Amino acid sequence: MGEGLDADAYDALVTAAETYRAALVVRLGGEAGLRTGEITRVAPRDLRETERHADLALLAVPAAEPGPESGETPESDPAAAADGRDRIDRETVVPASLAAELRRYAESADLDESEPFVDVTPRRVQMIVSETASRAASRTDGLVDPDVTPRDLRRTFARRLLADRGVDAHTVREAGGWETMATLDDYLGPLDGDAIVSAIADGQDDPGDGAAATALGGFEALADGDTRTTPLAAVPEGVVESHRWAEAWVVRGAGDRDRAEIAGTAGVGREELADRGVPTDGPWREAVTNGDAVVSEGTPATAGRPAIAVPVRYRDVTHGALCVVAGDDPPVGPVSSSERRELTALGRCLGWAVTAGRWRDLLHSDAVTEVEFHTGDDDAFLARASAALDCRIELASTVTVDDDTSRFYLSVEGARPQPLADVIAGASGVSDLRVIETREAGCDVSVRVTGGSAVRTLTEHGATVRDATADDGRVRVVAHLPEGADVRPVADGLRTAFTGARLASKRSVPREPRSEDSLREGVADRFTDRQWAALSAAYHGGYFDWPRGSTAEEVADAMGVSSPTFHNHLRKAQRRLLDGLFEDGPRTRRADRD
Repeated sequence: MGEGLDADAYDALVTAAETYRAALVVRLGGEAGLRTGEITRVAPRDLRETERHADLALLAVPAAEPGPESGETPESDPAAAADGRDRIDRETVVPASLAAELRRYAESADLDESEPFVDVTPRRVQMIVSETASRAASRTDGLVDPDVTPRDLRRTFARRLLADRGVDAHTVREAGGWETMATLDDYLGPLDGDAIVSAIADGQDDPGDGAAATALGGFEALADGDTRTTPLAAVPEGVVESHRWAEAWVVRGAGDRDRAEIAGTAGVGREELADRGVPTDGPWREAVTNGDAVVSEGTPATAGRPAIAVPVRYRDVTHGALCVVAGDDPPVGPVSSSERRELTALGRCLGWAVTAGRWRDLLHSDAVTEVEFHTGDDDAFLARASAALDCRIELASTVTVDDDTSRFYLSVEGARPQPLADVIAGASGVSDLRVIETREAGCDVSVRVTGGSAVRTLTEHGATVRDATADDGRVRVVAHLPEGADVRPVADGLRTAFTGARLASKRSVPREPRSEDSLREGVADRFTDRQWAALSAAYHGGYFDWPRGSTAEEVADAMGVSSPTFHNHLRKAQRRLLDGLFEDGPRTRRADRD
């Protein structure tokens, strides 16, 4: 395996990791190029953002302490030991996705800034890679070699950068900590004359001269948080501050309608955009449909100029598209790959800002807009189960497991667990039914849901779901939106996910003076996401009941974490909850009595 793993084999290896930590071990080797001992030393304080590239981060690799425990031995990396570079101190680059996973893991495990992400011995790192490779080999019918080692992962790092992405060999050598180019020779094939000319011509262009800052004004507009204008209007104004872009506009949603709304524009008037046919067609439509950036060399919608449309997206919800059109000073040029990455990141940030803005408005509203949706769509597994079993199912709670997965806690009347399990077994994206309590005429269960759901879609649109029930093959969901919010984009988004969904009612209602939300406001900000998830899963899983509906081990398994990790999160969450009840109150009075 002198050339490392190809893309399919590497993805299969990462997928085979059974724990969060094991996946990070593989990715730190394959995507950061770390040696065995280096994997055990990097900590949250070593990770930092780059100033100009939103899709990359920098990871400092601490120097090894002298001694065999450093892990930098001939066994782990013979080439490194032989050339005297076994105690290096460098920075390497990591993809933004890996940086995000490292931060999420640090938060979920409550790591200190100096506490290693992977606090095991180098020997244990080798075992983790070996165990994961063996598992991947058995699952992929030989696609992955069962004898993959951390050294192979470093070769994979070199292969991905040199062969797949064409990164300069000097850069790869410095990032990986190799002393000479000899280790990289296998990936540096011969170049013909045309390839050499292209490389030199590309090198004459200064990719950093404004390329990474062409959308900086858009990011600054989001960071400023000007309450006098919406993010959908502020971001286009920020983008056109760069001479690179002549105009920018946001098209909000299309759903199942033929026309879309122009929500914000800069550098061009709405009337002109309408004359170009933007509300009905343009590169934005493909960006919204496919959920990916679309680069255009010129269309009527962009006045014949190069342009790019990126989805305004938060998780599974696409609010619309941001369209940016090139200017002619300097002369019009095609959209570069770095500009595409930058604007794609801006679209994701804008999508988050739209959803977060709705949550903020809802939090501070004296009144709310209550909406009720109905759906009998076959993709709604609750609707299918209630119809098949002639039962009523109520959603008690949802707990986020990760970005793609939630656990639903359901109260069922009129059906027992086994028939329910049989129906759910045929539902796409629904698995792992756990029985919490069995009653004479019903049961309480939890299920693992991967992908979209009506509840998740509404939440990601900025709504708070108040009630969700399924009866006679139809799902009824009641949700709250900020007072005066435009319901149409939310309804369109739900219909995109569930074609049979319809808005049944809409009304303005006063907010309850002592609602569940107001109670949470005082304590929710005390918890990390994982602490809140552990507390919610324990509560809805019956862990606090007597007798218990679920043991700690069962709740931990349902959440996909180890029992010690679950106990750690739960204990800290309980302490912070009790702090909210007792601090500045009984604790102070007790001290006075003493």
